[in-house]
Amino acid sequence: MKHLLIIALCLLAFGAEAAEKVPLEHFAEKSKFNSFKISPDGKHIAFTFDDQDQEKLAVMELATKKITTTFSSDGSGREIATYIWASNERIVMLNQKITGWLDGQDKMQKLVAGNIDGSKRIELLDFKISRSGIRILSPLHDDPKYILVGKYHWTDKGGVKLNKMNVFNSKFVYVKDSPKTKGTSKSTIRSIAVDTDNQARAAFEFDPVDENDDEDNVSYLHYKAGDDWELLTLPKHRDSIPTVGILGFDKSNTKFYFVSNHDLDHDGVTGVFEFDLKSRKTKFLFRHPDVDIAGGVYGPSGELVAVAYQAGYTNYFYIDEASNQKEVNFHKSLRASFKEEDFSLSSYSKDGSLATLRVASDRNPGDYYIFDRKKNSATYIGSSMLNIKPKKMSVVEPFVFTARDGLKMYGLMTIPKGKQLKDLPLVIYPHGGPYGVRDNWRWDRRAQMLANNGYLVIQLDFRGSGGYGKDFREEGKGQWGAKMQDDLTDVTKWAIKQGYADKERVCIHGVSYGGYASMQAVVKEPDLYKCSIPDAGPYELRIQWDEADSFRYNRAAGERYLKWMLGDNQPLRIHERSPAYHVDKLKAALFIVHGSEDVRVPIENAYFLEEKLKKAGKPYIKMYKKDGHGFSKKEYRVELYDKMLKFLDKHIGK
Repeated sequence: MKHLLIIALCLLAFGAEAAEKVPLEHFAEKSKFNSFKISPDGKHIAFTFDDQDQEKLAVMELATKKITTTFSSDGSGREIATYIWASNERIVMLNQKITGWLDGQDKMQKLVAGNIDGSKRIELLDFKISRSGIRILSPLHDDPKYILVGKYHWTDKGGVKLNKMNVFNSKFVYVKDSPKTKGTSKSTIRSIAVDTDNQARAAFEFDPVDENDDEDNVSYLHYKAGDDWELLTLPKHRDSIPTVGILGFDKSNTKFYFVSNHDLDHDGVTGVFEFDLKSRKTKFLFRHPDVDIAGGVYGPSGELVAVAYQAGYTNYFYIDEASNQKEVNFHKSLRASFKEEDFSLSSYSKDGSLATLRVASDRNPGDYYIFDRKKNSATYIGSSMLNIKPKKMSVVEPFVFTARDGLKMYGLMTIPKGKQLKDLPLVIYPHGGPYGVRDNWRWDRRAQMLANNGYLVIQLDFRGSGGYGKDFREEGKGQWGAKMQDDLTDVTKWAIKQGYADKERVCIHGVSYGGYASMQAVVKEPDLYKCSIPDAGPYELRIQWDEADSFRYNRAAGERYLKWMLGDNQPLRIHERSPAYHVDKLKAALFIVHGSEDVRVPIENAYFLEEKLKKAGKPYIKMYKKDGHGFSKKEYRVELYDKMLKFLDKHIGK
């Protein structure tokens, strides 16, 4: 997207209308209506909602709008995370402990089930006690007593086995239908995909080869065209190992689709490929030059209709339009109806006449509808956050940016409503992760809260971010606090040079790796930023890797990841790239935020940073709360947002 186009759009659309202040409580609220799915017969919907410190599930009869029953987890601080309709009468749910926003704590997961009238409730599986995990593959609507699952047990070392699970008594029936592994003795089948008739037809195998070397991991695809499993051999165009992943099948189950970059002579972005199960031939369909395929769009029978990708805004490539015209046209008609928004179809009635529709955008957290395909009409059901009014929110504009070494990257600008894109106070807002994570065009509570209070917010997918191919991720190898940090410096200077931001009013704020980058920024570029709000960041990298949950049970893997982060000569690099050791350079105002129950980035990081700040005589303020990795409690979020705004107003505000 051209920068001049962005400026023109912003000046035309937002120059005249002043922003209305939104209460901080509205930004801090949890989503009240989180998801919903329709029963196979189309007579009921199940939906999740927040109730105090729990996320619950309710069943509503569509004809009368009557709630027939409500399911809650066993105790406070738990949530219904996912669920499916096992039949018209029964729902299977996964309930788990609520942890920090980005936490890695044990969620204590349990699979439970109950009827829509509230009867016959049962705990099907306690993951911790059984030392097993479940991935639901199909509800098996023609067999209402069972669902089809992939079962993971600790003795299988990450491998999966196909089972039917009785949703009334939790008994498993083993289904002997998976391929033999091709790789080393460490290789396992990690996932099995079923076609639209619930037959296992494709499988993904992962082989670590050498568990001490993450660079030699191998992936294989298996398929079943007849009675026997076969290996899909992909032509190789380079020495490195390609990316592969299963998407799904067509309605006739004669073709399956996968994503891969095996056809490239470099580790670029993934494209979509079709494999004909009759001819055994592979066909390339589509690839965007800059971004990976983000996922699939599926029809009423579970057939693949399209794939999504996001280069700025979300876009779609349609699969076999000629033979799937009805579903493709339906999807296109929805796109035409919601031109400035994105949408998703989460479920269908068994006959395909009713669909559940979520509509969302940069300004809209999400509205939910039942779409009647026979009447071609939508019925509003609820909204994620009723107090968030899209007309009061700020527009998020994608941009393309080039770093100092010529690397192209994408970013997002949340532009304060009613403000011209000129000489604005700026908050750089780097994402967490950092590897494999990216920012998406959507409603972001913190970015919108800041923009609603007059701050321009910039999010950049710096090198190492996900969604842009393996080459882009590799650009971040060894670059924690180095080139990855330079990208944030460069986009800050770019925004100033373009005239978007006032060079005297720039702050940086992020969570997790974003918290690290926010602290590293103000010791590496002490004259660029006036203030910093690091939240849940690692500030001494040895402490982080010794104390965090990430590699607690696999220290060798942790050391490999540390090498990936920093490169060779780690003791020197740890000191060089840990911002706590360089606070003597600090000139910016500092506000440290952390959760005392954070296990992903333990609060010892913040304590160590405080110790160094005190020795250097550097002032700071802090906010510590009994919460996890990123505050999840509403009252803590409200307090944090209030303190953030007072801090920002003091240092870069009016």
